[in-house]
Amino acid sequence: MTKKPTDDDNDDSLDFLIPKLRALRLPGMARFVASLLAQASADNLTDLAILHRLCDEERASRLKSAVDRRVKDARFPEVSTVDGFDFDFCPIRKKLRARYLALHDLTFLDTGVNPLFIGIPGAGKTFLARALAFRACQANRRVVFTSATRMLNDLAAAEIHGQLERVLRRYCRADLLVIDDFAVLAMDPSQANHAFQVISERYEYRRSTAITTNRLFKDWPKVFPDALNAQVIAERFTERAERFIMDGKGYRPNKATT
Repeated sequence: MTKKPTDDDNDDSLDFLIPKLRALRLPGMARFVASLLAQASADNLTDLAILHRLCDEERASRLKSAVDRRVKDARFPEVSTVDGFDFDFCPIRKKLRARYLALHDLTFLDTGVNPLFIGIPGAGKTFLARALAFRACQANRRVVFTSATRMLNDLAAAEIHGQLERVLRRYCRADLLVIDDFAVLAMDPSQANHAFQVISERYEYRRSTAITTNRLFKDWPKVFPDALNAQVIAERFTERAERFIMDGKGYRPNKATT
């Protein structure tokens, strides 16, 4: 059985070094040190070069853990990446390719631009929104992905249990909030008020909100109980927006592209 290392141990074996690295919360170094030391002799690496590589591995390990945590916290129903989208399927997709890919540098998050994906079912709106949200997670940005129904149900339940402020913070403070199927189903006054609270606070603090919807803005009064409420929300979306109108052919080879 391996001896448990103590602070008094001066043994230079990996049996003592690796647990110490883990105790210092350096898991990347702990995983990589054995293979690196084996390679160091063959490559004539200096002590400084070894230290640099260990630090690089630890940094990469921490970034991966952070990204994994961001993806988990975003609550994607499934992960989509832009490589999985067929931009050549129809002319509408080809036309939006360059503008959409430009968003993947994520500078739009710094100015509060809202990506709006509008079009028929099966056009790829949800896929593109998910892929953009995943890219933000990869950059270690806070992301929340939700359907409109789930968000409104969350807020309604939170209000009943006296936790509305806490749940509102989750939706309002994310760097990127993606609301799938927004303004699709009719809202009651309470739901419309909750939607207004989320959109208004994000607008005020210039936080980007992406939506997918199959309704044009002129049709939103059919969904909201108050036409003025619908107009104000639409204006706050569109004041700083990048619109993608996807009204070409639908394409659903599987559930990934929606």
